[in-house]
Amino acid sequence: MNDTAEPDFSTWLRIPSDSLAAVAGVLILVMMVHVTADVFGRLAFSAPIDGTLEIVAGYYMVAVVFLPLAHVSRGEGHIFIELFTRGLPERVRSCLDAAAATLTLFYVALMAWQTAVEAMIQTEGGELWETADDLIVIWPSRWLIPIGCALMAVLFACLVLRHARAGRAR
Repeated sequence: MNDTAEPDFSTWLRIPSDSLAAVAGVLILVMMVHVTADVFGRLAFSAPIDGTLEIVAGYYMVAVVFLPLAHVSRGEGHIFIELFTRGLPERVRSCLDAAAATLTLFYVALMAWQTAVEAMIQTEGGELWETADDLIVIWPSRWLIPIGCALMAVLFACLVLRHARAGRAR
């Protein structure tokens, strides 16, 4: 992992990635309150909150997983396995890091594209989930996945450039 400071071209990603991570953090708290209120209502009054399971699965969990992707990736906080590469010259390791970042960029960009297509389809169809007593509009949460993935793709484009520059500089 490269311990150098973040380059200028990716520092502008700090605000949106930190903001989405903060939103995810707030939603974790809201989810905890929601689930606690549901359990309390069920046990104390035999009156659970309708749709809690669907809201947790359809909104909270999707946001908590996908919104902070760029924040985690920005610091290259993902797992690095250097068992076979730690003895290689720094320039070769930078080239390998650039290749891995390029592969990740293509995968995440494809995921952003495909989930955006699905979000458009579900938005046009007005996707609903059925609860025990009602229907819950779920299509807006479909947009959280391409938003998180697209920002992560932009970040990985910056990482590709950073590793490529580091490989040329050595």
